[in-house]
Amino acid sequence: MNEGTVSVHLARFILESVRRSGTNMGRFARLPDLDPEVLRDDLSRVSTPTALVLWEQLTLTEPGSAIGALIAGHAPIGTFGLWDYLVTTGENLRETLKRAIAYLECVGDPAGEKLHTLEDGKYFTIRHGTGSWVPDVVEAIDVFALAMFLTRARAATRRPIVPLRVTFSHRPPPEHRRLVEFFGTRNIVFDAPFNSLTFLDDDVRAPLPTAQPGLEKILVRHADLTLAASRPVPRWLDRFRATLIVALHEDSASLEGVAQRLAMSPRTLQRRLGELGTNWREEIEAVRQQHTMDLLRTTDLPLQSIAARVGYSDVRALRRAVHRWEGQPPHALRRAVSRLPEGSTLA
Repeated sequence: MNEGTVSVHLARFILESVRRSGTNMGRFARLPDLDPEVLRDDLSRVSTPTALVLWEQLTLTEPGSAIGALIAGHAPIGTFGLWDYLVTTGENLRETLKRAIAYLECVGDPAGEKLHTLEDGKYFTIRHGTGSWVPDVVEAIDVFALAMFLTRARAATRRPIVPLRVTFSHRPPPEHRRLVEFFGTRNIVFDAPFNSLTFLDDDVRAPLPTAQPGLEKILVRHADLTLAASRPVPRWLDRFRATLIVALHEDSASLEGVAQRLAMSPRTLQRRLGELGTNWREEIEAVRQQHTMDLLRTTDLPLQSIAARVGYSDVRALRRAVHRWEGQPPHALRRAVSRLPEGSTLA
């Protein structure tokens, strides 16, 4: 349910980090996820693309992956809401870290980030991986994720616990003094197969000084209820695509017409699409393809009617498009559908 989104706590923190960098915040004001009313609601979920736009700005203000560690120093316990207490409350660090990983969804995107632990009796390792976005952004998020686990481990144990080893899958930066200072070790390896943080097993099994028996069960129950009640904010791109589909069905899917429906100029619409890594041509093509395939497979409409409905000038343009998408002409697709057993569909 929450895939493709991050918690509003994380979004607020990244937004504040961008603001603290001195960035002009005007360009972010038009993102619906960042509306003040949304940001005030602790149950809101902000789209991952919006969070990535903010991360990208952070990498521009501080080149290199160290930005992930730098901003971590401005995130005291409580910044990320319930998740912070899941990772700092329990019998020992081993249990709280595993619980925090199991409830990653309380703070991050369950589809975009992967976390798991490895244990061999001597060492306890957290491995982290994130999506395949802009390399600088991925590096910053990788560093930030490990930095947050370390700060929470230190808060839970109430001592300056130091990892035995830190690894990153990206290339070494020209200078990584800040990373050495933050993690407290020079044993930082780059170009590794994965991103990881390794502790001594004795460190993670030591009783936590603030352990309160039973409290972790209450927090887990609260986490389950919070996730069930969370409210993902519709992404701007989702709203645009829904508007485009409606416009296409009403035979008015022009750039100018869709921009008017969204209360913006065509130029602004094109710029917004570009910021999200797409463009008008790609979006209209994708919607036309889906609509065309649906009409071919579920109706007996003549090709001329289908061409008109999806915005093609004539049947020849429609045929060329279908062949480009499917590698076969429209009539072949219809024959394939007619041969399927009743109730089946052509994937």
